[in-house]
Amino acid sequence: MLKKSLLSHLEKILPIIGIILFIYIIADIGIQKIVDTFLIISPLFFIASLLLFIPKLLLATKKWKIICNAQKIPVSYQYLAHLYLISIFYGSVTPSGIGFHIRMYFLAKKTKVAFEKCISNSFIEGSLTILAGTFLSVIGSLFIFHNYPSFLLILLSVFFFYVIVFVFFMEKKRGSSFIRFVIKPFIPKRYKDNIEDSIGLLYEDLPRFRDTIIPFLLDCIIWIIAATQVYVLSLNYNLHIPYHIFILISITTVIIATLVPVTIGGLGVREGAFVLLLQPFGVPADIAFVLSFAGFLTKNLIPGAIGMIYAIIVHLPMQSILNNES
Repeated sequence: MLKKSLLSHLEKILPIIGIILFIYIIADIGIQKIVDTFLIISPLFFIASLLLFIPKLLLATKKWKIICNAQKIPVSYQYLAHLYLISIFYGSVTPSGIGFHIRMYFLAKKTKVAFEKCISNSFIEGSLTILAGTFLSVIGSLFIFHNYPSFLLILLSVFFFYVIVFVFFMEKKRGSSFIRFVIKPFIPKRYKDNIEDSIGLLYEDLPRFRDTIIPFLLDCIIWIIAATQVYVLSLNYNLHIPYHIFILISITTVIIATLVPVTIGGLGVREGAFVLLLQPFGVPADIAFVLSFAGFLTKNLIPGAIGMIYAIIVHLPMQSILNNES
């Protein structure tokens, strides 16, 4: 009982840590300085950064469609694009982007496919995203090795850990054994009778490893496009950082924010990491902070908010999920 109480309090406190860090960074740099730096960004550059989200959306949807096809989930490209936008919004306002997986509910409802199958679909897609981002961040850590040598070892370890976990769970025999012996004891008694059926549905039509190669490569391109959105914003400040180095550092900061689930949407951790990693290149803290936050707006929050509004007004049955949550 005490353990549950401690975990409950910890879940409530962790997101606040990131917000406190975010406020601390603002206070340390100076809010007026940050506002002045933000206003330097030309509306044209801001719009250009936003428009780069379009190819990112098209490729991300294509990647997801490939995985859906491999799992024999009948869903249209257009629907997945709308769903991706909504998922981005939820991912932007939850710790470690866990809200991104709300798409499982919509996908199951739309396609009438078993919910367990949609769970595996969402986590395969999400795992490939993290694997691609971590792979690129390992490369990025080579460019800051002189200043932060420990980053390479940490990110390399994280990458290999993710690869091992991904490979482990992609094999039904290993994954199902883990669920039976490790997860099953924590499942409420009334659900245990159906656990074998659920395991079967989780691994039904699971993609082969070769089916994940193209999605992984597409993810690498998607990460580069997302980082380019931030690079476009950086052109307002005449930074003397080569494009490839800036891109890889930008990706690394997002991965760090994802690995440290102490805030909503990476808030605070992402900005702190960007300030830290751009410091060796002579980038002032206020510019690094603004670039990170403005990039978050153009990459995630604004497109996600647009997708959410569109879903509520036109396309997806958002009202039903809101009713279910209340």
